[in-house]
Parts: sequence; structure tokens; C-alpha cells
Amino acid sequence: MAREVYVEKEDCTSCMQCANNLPEVFQMDEENLAEVHNSAGADEDDIQYEIDSCPGMCIHWKD
Repeated sequence: MAREVYVEKEDCTSCMQCANNLPEVFQMDEENLAEVHNSAGADEDDIQYEIDSCPGMCIHWKD
């Protein structure tokens, strides 16, 4: 089973980096904040790269 990822929207900078790089996992909501629409949409290593490179440090794995 794939690990689940989530976005702390209050920390999102609306840079769109995650949605541009991994649109199969992330999308922007109506307030232009990132959100997850498919945690299993990409390889965990690719998701981890977005977590590590997020300027708002708002993407995390669920425990």
C-alpha cells in the first residue's frame, strides 16, 4: 500500500512547484493552494523530492 502524503495548506506559498512537477499527485485548489489528489500517483522517491524541495516546507507524509 502506498504511503499517503498531505499538504499543510496554511504553509503553502502557492509556488505551484509540486503541481507542475507531479500533477499526477498534486493540484492547486480554488484558493491557489496545493493539495493532494492522488497519493499513489507517483513513485515515493519522486514525492519525497517534492517534499524536500518545497519552499513552504508544507508537504508531509502521514504517520
